[in-house]
Amino acid sequence: MKERKQSLATLALIVVTIIWGSGFIATQFAIDSQLPTPWIMMIRFLVGALCVFLFFKKRILPTPKKTVLHGAIAGVILYIAFYTQTVGQGQTTISNAAFLTATNILMIPFLLWIFTKKRPSLRIFALCLLAMLGVIMLTYQGGFSLSFTKGDWIVLLCALFFAMHITWLGYCGENDDPVQIAFWQLLTAGILGAIVLLVTRTPVQAEQIQKGLLPVLYLGVFSTGVCYFLQTWGQKYVRASEAGIILSAEGFFGTLFSLLLGLEAFRINMLFGGLLITLSIILAQRPEKPKKTSQTN
Repeated sequence: MKERKQSLATLALIVVTIIWGSGFIATQFAIDSQLPTPWIMMIRFLVGALCVFLFFKKRILPTPKKTVLHGAIAGVILYIAFYTQTVGQGQTTISNAAFLTATNILMIPFLLWIFTKKRPSLRIFALCLLAMLGVIMLTYQGGFSLSFTKGDWIVLLCALFFAMHITWLGYCGENDDPVQIAFWQLLTAGILGAIVLLVTRTPVQAEQIQKGLLPVLYLGVFSTGVCYFLQTWGQKYVRASEAGIILSAEGFFGTLFSLLLGLEAFRINMLFGGLLITLSIILAQRPEKPKKTSQTN
């Protein structure tokens, strides 16, 4: 039964990466509509929270105070991660945003080490590096210049917060109901978005809403509501370090959708990058060998 749940959880996380991959495209459409970032953030999270609530109302009410707190913390981290990603992507390319966001793979084992005081196995570090190499190959466009723009640095900051979010969900998954965590984190992020909107008094025009509403609704329903329920549930049965490796496939699917929509030209390194990411995910599912215990006579 445990292995079956782990398999289903892995499948759920893979579905998340597919939807998130398409989310890069939807985010770019929302940005191109010139819909202000605070409006994008508020709408996507409130719509996501509403979707989870409508489907799981009886499981959400009532929620223990501890779970509400855990969900609220996750929501704050999530809002900062997505805000910095959206702002950063508006100042760099889709490929750069996908690649730099994926660097959270390398950050997760170190965050786990810091928070749990337990060093992840060398196997996990190796698989993270393998997945990272796949992401680099996937997004490599020739040349070796390392000219970081302001947008690149902002997206790199978002990667840190995504790593913190995955690590935190790994902790919450041990005792909290994933549906309740998913709802309260999205509601908190949505409320935070509304507060930011009121403080900044960001104006919006009817034309911007008309052009940007459809992609933002897609982000709210699928990339937020569906995905964060699946991720929270999946991380109840998959360790944070392994979840990070699986979720690294987001960049692969982002590139795939870009190719299908004609937004990028095919490059052979995309194929090899995707294969490396897939290999790291498959290897991450293999059980680790039990540590040998010294026997004394």
